Amino acid sequence: MTKYVALTGGIGCGKSVVARLFVCMGVPVYDSDSRAKLLMNSDEEIISSLKSLVGNNVYKDSTLQKDVLAQAIFSDSDLCGQVNAIVHPRVWEDYKSWSDRQDFGFTIMETALLYETDLYKRFDASIAVVASDEIRIQRVMQRDGVSANDVLWRIKKQSSLNKAVQNADFIIENNDTFVIPQVMRVYNTLLTQ
Repeated sequence: MTKYVALTGGIGCGKSVVARLFVCMGVPVYDSDSRAKLLMNSDEEIISSLKSLVGNNVYKDSTLQKDVLAQAIFSDSDLCGQVNAIVHPRVWEDYKSWSDRQDFGFTIMETALLYETDLYKRFDASIAVVASDEIRIQRVMQRDGVSANDVLWRIKKQSSLNKAVQNADFIIENNDTFVIPQVMRVYNTLLTQ
């Protein structure tokens, strides 16, 4: 049976880099962000639930209006949890179905939102990618062309990273350190467990 492994980390920690390293090693990696976007535009259950929750204007010509959804969430702090409760179970089912079709000892779900719901309980193992705030700020400023204050605000919104670090089976430090040997150690451990 394939093991389900979560890969998480806050903005600017480099979890996508670590995910690509696993892909290079032959590990099937599921990008939950891109799959969630796809499902939010194609899954009738999600579409119907989001329309009921936010209003019909959240979709236009069968396309999710991200700005409408973002504004609704910004205006109502409880709404984010309700949207997650609609989308996350469908993403989990999609991942599980995808994972069960893979021919490898484990698969990885790359996800920023692991501890916002009880999703973390469904994995056999978890990996947290960490980096200092200073490095994270520099990376995101370069990548997104935003100010340090914007990055700090995003970092504060991702408060679950501390929980991820406390509960992770593996920690990959991605400061000015060599990441490849750390990824190889995790890879070898997961294959032999």
